[in-house]
Amino acid sequence: MAIDAIYPALSGLRVAERRVGQTAHNLANVSTPGFVPRRLDQAEVAGGGVRISGSTPLAEGPIIPSERPLDLAINGGGFFVLDDGNGGQLYSRNGNFQVDAQGRLVDAQGRQALPPITLPAQTASVRVSPQGQVQALAGDGSVLAQGQIQTAVFGNPGGLEPVGGNAYRASAASGPPVMAAPGTPGHGEIVAGAMQASGTDIASSMVDLIIDQRAFEANLKTIKTRDDMLGSILDVLA
Repeated sequence: MAIDAIYPALSGLRVAERRVGQTAHNLANVSTPGFVPRRLDQAEVAGGGVRISGSTPLAEGPIIPSERPLDLAINGGGFFVLDDGNGGQLYSRNGNFQVDAQGRLVDAQGRQALPPITLPAQTASVRVSPQGQVQALAGDGSVLAQGQIQTAVFGNPGGLEPVGGNAYRASAASGPPVMAAPGTPGHGEIVAGAMQASGTDIASSMVDLIIDQRAFEANLKTIKTRDDMLGSILDVLA
């Protein structure tokens, strides 16, 4: 009986530890543009105990004006598409773009936007429409080159796998990306000269942290109590 009771408490301990880690990660990214916090969901296991059953994206942050024309926010659903450098794709809500030495549109980590967009060296200014059309303009306002941003949406964005650098990779749980121009049904429009702030809510995150820490402590106490009981039983039988 004492041994059987340890396993549910141990699973609860592990779940609480992971939930504390996720909340701490959310709080650590309170200033990260485009960061969408997540909550780890739990489910009961047959025979007792709990497990992590998935994750749920929480609220997206507000859109805040900036002074940079290549700061882009998505007002609505979708993710920017990035080259992972190995022939694959990553997805992010962080639209803090810049131009690298080759004139390519890249994110803050140097990952190229997809489809590729290249701006000529003589570009004087850049204009990005709500539908994601990018125009490189000369000093006289004439169009030197143009490209098209596409965004990706998923059947289950909560199934995307974080890979670091505020980016995600598609998974079996998320389903494949559906690519389209911004403004297409299901795809939000682009807001140029603006950034999406982090969606982390400090107050609610602190409450979650306290609840999960207490769950961790309660399960740890249960394990210790059962361990003491088992020790007493073994002493009697010795």
